Amino acid sequence: TIVQDITTYAARNGSPAWKQGQFRQVVPKTLRQGYDDPAFGGDLCGEQGWYGEETLDVEAVHAMAPDANVLYVGASSCEDSDLLNALNDIVDPRWADIITNSWGGLGEEVSPVLATAYDNVFVQAALEGIGVFYSSGDSGDEVDTIGDRQPDFPAVSPWVTAVGGTSIGIGARNDYLFETGWGTTRSILTDGAWPGLPGTHLYGAGGGTSRVVPQPAYQRGVVPNRLADYFGTGRKGRVVPDVAAIGDPQTGFLVGQTQTFPDGSVRYGEYRIGGTSLSSPVLAGIQALADQASGKPHGFANPALYRLAGSDAVRDVVDPASTLSVVRVDFVNGVDDSDGLRTSLRLLNQTQSLGTRRGYDDVTGIGTPLVSSYVRRLGR
Repeated sequence: TIVQDITTYAARNGSPAWKQGQFRQVVPKTLRQGYDDPAFGGDLCGEQGWYGEETLDVEAVHAMAPDANVLYVGASSCEDSDLLNALNDIVDPRWADIITNSWGGLGEEVSPVLATAYDNVFVQAALEGIGVFYSSGDSGDEVDTIGDRQPDFPAVSPWVTAVGGTSIGIGARNDYLFETGWGTTRSILTDGAWPGLPGTHLYGAGGGTSRVVPQPAYQRGVVPNRLADYFGTGRKGRVVPDVAAIGDPQTGFLVGQTQTFPDGSVRYGEYRIGGTSLSSPVLAGIQALADQASGKPHGFANPALYRLAGSDAVRDVVDPASTLSVVRVDFVNGVDDSDGLRTSLRLLNQTQSLGTRRGYDDVTGIGTPLVSSYVRRLGR
């Protein structure tokens, strides 16, 4: 239902209508492994959630760059061999100028063979003038999930642009109020109080220093030594992310798609979404605007990106001294109030061992693009 959904979404939310032939998709005729595969107990890696990821990516890119052509390429499973095939399907015939990926694995510890296989595709993309963007992950420094502080793969590759996430405040007049690094803790209202503040860590933008990938040349002189040599070994590593965009679900994006509801009905509906799964396509859309303005693709963006550090093309995101929060009232069952409501206090800028600081940091990279200046100055 993707074509029907993105058409409806654009009409309802003020985006320009899709032109004939502006969107197309290439998907396998059959899935090698799917959400209903009995060999894996019905679900190998949350495949039904990828349905919403496709919708988010397409709608977010079009919202940012409404004149860009959009191609969705699907893999026959979520395993690396099939994801690599899908990437090669784009890179080999050079089907795109920009590739945005809202997926990744927890942590950077993958086999050298697998890392080399991905880097071979990314290097080929760079040589062809294709920019590859990856979300930095939604589990912060990873200590809560895998017990070890590290960035995620493939975002840690030196040949991709890793996109972190922020929380952003927009006023009633569509004016900019604030922006912080994205890291959320939650306390649920109980007997009129907020127990255990700051609450339980839910999610946040991924980042950190690699123990495996050495510092790339474009990070020298921009990434501070305290981050590059975070582990004190004297060996500087690649630090993630490179840049950031809106990611926090509390301040995120409205997405619309056809869904099956608990009563069995199938209909179009809209809901709030976020994560660095949003940050990457938003940044890719901004990159498309920069390509359009220059009349040529910028390709691998990182060298040009880091030359913008500290300029008026990016906003240096630094969390305020005070803690910002939002109170949310949610349906307990996620659909309606038949099972009651839940009120929670969510602190926005709880970035664990990561943190925003002046200049480059491991939550937002060099910062967030100030679009008009970024589009004008990138790669000039």
